[in-house]
Amino acid sequence: MLVKFLRRLGNHQTRCSIKTLHTPVYRTQNLQVLRDMLSGIKLLEKIITSSSYNKTLIYEPKYKSRPQVISSQDTMRLQNVIRELLDSLQVDEAMNTKVQLNRTRKLGRVGLQLFMNCTQDNLTLTSTCLTSSLLEYYFKYPEKEVVKGIGIGLRYIRGFLENNKIMVQSQNNIDALVKQFTMSSCDNQSVKRVLQSINYELFSDDIVRVINGNKTFDEIDVSKGWKYPAGILDSNEAYLRSLELPTKKIVSIDKEMLVLVYDGTLRDANKILPTVTHARNLRKSVLLVVNGDCTGDALTSITINNNRNRREKNESRIVIVKYSEKANGHLRLQENHDFIKFLRLPCGYDSIYSPEYSSLVPSKMCADKYYGTVESIKATTGETFLYNSIDFKSIPNRAPQSFLHKTVTLSIGGHNEIEIDQRRNTLDNFLNKVLCHGLANGFIPSYGVSLLKAVPGLNKLKANESNCMIKMGIDAVLSAAVLPAEVAFKNAYGYNHYEINNLIADAINETSFQQVRFSPNSRPVDMTKSGSLEPWNKMDSCLASVKAFIELLTSCNTIVTCIYDKPKRHTT
Repeated sequence: MLVKFLRRLGNHQTRCSIKTLHTPVYRTQNLQVLRDMLSGIKLLEKIITSSSYNKTLIYEPKYKSRPQVISSQDTMRLQNVIRELLDSLQVDEAMNTKVQLNRTRKLGRVGLQLFMNCTQDNLTLTSTCLTSSLLEYYFKYPEKEVVKGIGIGLRYIRGFLENNKIMVQSQNNIDALVKQFTMSSCDNQSVKRVLQSINYELFSDDIVRVINGNKTFDEIDVSKGWKYPAGILDSNEAYLRSLELPTKKIVSIDKEMLVLVYDGTLRDANKILPTVTHARNLRKSVLLVVNGDCTGDALTSITINNNRNRREKNESRIVIVKYSEKANGHLRLQENHDFIKFLRLPCGYDSIYSPEYSSLVPSKMCADKYYGTVESIKATTGETFLYNSIDFKSIPNRAPQSFLHKTVTLSIGGHNEIEIDQRRNTLDNFLNKVLCHGLANGFIPSYGVSLLKAVPGLNKLKANESNCMIKMGIDAVLSAAVLPAEVAFKNAYGYNHYEINNLIADAINETSFQQVRFSPNSRPVDMTKSGSLEPWNKMDSCLASVKAFIELLTSCNTIVTCIYDKPKRHTT
């Protein structure tokens, strides 16, 4: 029996198997693969086209059973719709095997995700229209010279727009812009109040903060001074209570304060008690900037002092703020000369107290060596606003960005949280992503008119090109440049194809960059005065991303995708 068993065992052949990842590989020599990659972008183009320029989009949110209507002016919610679309495509692909095996849908999702990565969420009608049109043209003539011609045409448009961008400085023109972009009279009035409080000088996205308010109407709070990128030390609840921060939510001191800069971690109470006593006798508060942390006996002494002064009606408080190299351009404390000068430290960086190297502990006896001053402070645990009247000419080239005169907080009111959130997103997007960039870098005409103005120059560029394929690439840009204006005139005014073609021809032939006719029987309108403008840098980045995406897609020869595993349910 044993012999028979061994014979059977010897005749048995072991079968080994290796489980590999299922990764479909596609070759782009087959143009149908690239067309499938474009299908997701075409879906995105259809969504944006149907919801732009006075159109609305009916959309059913992920966690709500009733559909909602989204206006074309509500750009933030439209961006959220696009993100949810991409997420849903990925989830459907992961959960449904049949969808994973659908090549068109899989490649469409990959192309859409790649396109969004290239555009960096700067999704506009222009980016989708140009991308779809230019790639369709390339599919007819799949040559490298055609892509080169497309790049030449897009570069020309970018240069043309940069040379002709409009700098809006008149208050009336800015008000026209605000009226054009805002969705209601309430929003219009709130934005105007914000601009009036800063004399219409909105050149940076950190001048205006838009937050959720707790009332039914909008409120504006103007903070003088520099927005310091750190808040009050929040590691100790007792210390925060000594400043009454949990109840008042903010520490606001409008009188001159002493400033002490401490290099290192402050633990020993003896290093800070002389300063505490000196400030209490002067009835002045102290801004303590710590390059490290504040703990132990030192923090306990500061907390006790704050509570004692509050009971005795003494205005002296110790406000602790940490110094962060990362938030200050990766500059060490000793290297941040602008910050040291702003704090008015009497001996510059020599006034920074270091327990290891400084011979004297900061006190009344050496006040002229260590203590700087600030004229006012307004702080929370998240941020601090410091104010000093300073000669900005003494800090050349960097003063406007580093030391702001004012920071405005717009608290959005409303009757419910949904209304407040929607208005906050809309106004924050307009103020800090549209208006400030336009005022700082310039505007161009909207409604696709700026691209139409570049058509005569593109025609000359095409005529001077000798290479036939490059000329065809420039011709592709010429054909695509009119598409955003066609959609704008159709959606905004409902014109037919014949009327749209006439208006586009008039806009191309009009020599003035900022004038265009919006109806067949009207005179040219100055788009600066009407407020029909958009930020130049947004269009510039849009054209750059379209060029980058087309060059990326046409330079690939292999596309590797994957099959997702279904999420596993964890059993308890």
